[in-house]
Amino acid sequence: MAVQKKFSRRDWTRLVNSFRYQKRRPASSSKYWDERIETMSRDELRQVQETKLKALLHYLRDNSPWYRRRFKEMGLEPGDVRGLEDLPKLPMTKKEDWSQNQVEKPPFGDFHCVTPRQWARDGWMLYSTGGTTAKPRFFNFTHHDKDIWAYGWARAYWSYGLRPGTVFFNTSVYGPFPGMWGSQYGAHLMRCPIIPGGGMDSRRRLFFIQETNVTCVVGVPSYVLHLGQVAKSEYGIDPAKDTKVTDLVTMAEPGPCVPSSKQRIEEAWGGARLHDLFGHTECFPMAAGWSCAEETAVRGRPMRDHLSEDLGIFEVLDSETFDPLPPGRRGVLVVTNLWSEGIPALRYLMGDYMVYSTEPCACGRTFAQADGGLMGRADHTLRVRGVWIIPGAVEEVVRGFPDLDDEFQLVADSVGDRDICTLRVEPRPTIPKEAWPALQKKVAQEMRFVLGLGVEVELCAHDSLPRFQRGDLDAKAVRVKDLRKAPGA
Repeated sequence: MAVQKKFSRRDWTRLVNSFRYQKRRPASSSKYWDERIETMSRDELRQVQETKLKALLHYLRDNSPWYRRRFKEMGLEPGDVRGLEDLPKLPMTKKEDWSQNQVEKPPFGDFHCVTPRQWARDGWMLYSTGGTTAKPRFFNFTHHDKDIWAYGWARAYWSYGLRPGTVFFNTSVYGPFPGMWGSQYGAHLMRCPIIPGGGMDSRRRLFFIQETNVTCVVGVPSYVLHLGQVAKSEYGIDPAKDTKVTDLVTMAEPGPCVPSSKQRIEEAWGGARLHDLFGHTECFPMAAGWSCAEETAVRGRPMRDHLSEDLGIFEVLDSETFDPLPPGRRGVLVVTNLWSEGIPALRYLMGDYMVYSTEPCACGRTFAQADGGLMGRADHTLRVRGVWIIPGAVEEVVRGFPDLDDEFQLVADSVGDRDICTLRVEPRPTIPKEAWPALQKKVAQEMRFVLGLGVEVELCAHDSLPRFQRGDLDAKAVRVKDLRKAPGA
C-alpha cells in the first residue's frame, strides 16, 4: 500500500502564491493592483476558492494537530469536500476553542501549522488579541504571511486611488496587533514612505503631519476624528489649510460605515477622503474587506467594502441557527482563511454582523461586498425587551445631532423584573444648560424611531464619558455595558 504524501508547508505556500499574479507595484496608470484576480468572473473566483479549500483541508490535517483531532472526531476526510456547497460539513472554529487550547498547551497551543521550534527558527512575528476579558491569545506568523499581508494592504491602498508619492502617517502604536504592521508593509510594497507615529502624543503627531507633508493618515476612526478636532480647537491648526492630508484610512471600528460619523471625520479633516478597511486578528489579520475610490466618492451613505474572496471564503449565517443566509440578509460573519502559512483558520466565527452583496461595483472589481461594511460584533449587541440594539445604529443617531459630542455609552440594567436601557451622551460645551431638556427629548424621540424601543437619555458633562485618545488599536472606549445578571434575556 502506497504511503500518502504529506501536504507540506511548501506545497501550501506555492499554491497560494500561484494565484498572486502581480507581485510588484504595477504602473501608476493601472486602475488595479492585480487586475487579473480583481476582475475575474464570479465562476473563476469560485474555482480559485474551491481549489484552495480542498488543499487547505489537506494542509490542516497534515500540519495542525488541533485540526487533525477535530477532523478525526468528526470522521471527516479532506476528500469529503468537493466544493463550497460542502462547507456546512466542516467544523466551525471559535475563539474559545483556541483560548482553551493555549491554556492546555501553553504558550501557543497546537493549532498552528508551524511548530514553536520552526517559528523560532524562521518565523516573522507574533500577534495577540488584547486580552481585555481573558488571557491574550498568541498567533505565530511567517515570512510568507508577511508577503501576503503586504500584498493585501497594497491592493487596498491602490483601490483607494493612492499612488507612489503618497506619504503615510500611522497614528497607532506598533504593538502586537496586525493593523499598523500591515499598513507599513503595504506602503513599503508600494514604495511609499511611512512615518510611525505610535509613540507620540497628539501635538507631536500633528507636528510631523505638518512638517513632513503627510498626505494620508492611518488609524482608528475614533482617534482620527479626535486628532482632526483637537488640531483646530487646541492647536490652531486647520487640516484643510495647514496640512496636505487628502486621505484617511481607518480600521477596527465602524466609523466610515456610519454616515454621520463618516461626515464628522471628513469635516474635521477639511473634506479629506475617508476609506475603510477591516480584518480580524484570529482569522484574517489584514485586508479582509476594503472600500474603493468609487465607493468613497458616494457621500452620505455607508461604505460597501470589497471582500478579498481570492484569499478567503466569507459566509453570512443566521446568528442563532448558523444556517446560511442569502445575499441581502444580515447575519454573522464566518471566515475561512485561504492564505496563511502559520494559521489558516477554518470557518472561524468572526462574529461581526454583515450583509453579503454581489451587486456590481462601478470600479469593475468582481469581488462580492459587505453592504454597509461591518455593522458591529454580535457579542457587542444588546437585547432589551426582545429588541436587538446594534451600537452602529446608536452611533448614527448620536453623531447625527450637531449639538452632541462624539462619545456615547449605552447601558442595559434591570429594575425589578423590567429591563431598561440608558443612553449617555454629552452636549457640546457651547450648548447652554437651559437647552439640554429640549435636546434630551429630541434624542429620545429619534432613538425610539430608529430602534423601535424606548431608551432613557442621560445628558452628561462634557469630557465625562470614556474616550479613545491614544490611537492604540487595542484601546477602544467601552461604549456598551450590560449590567444585568442575565444579559440577553
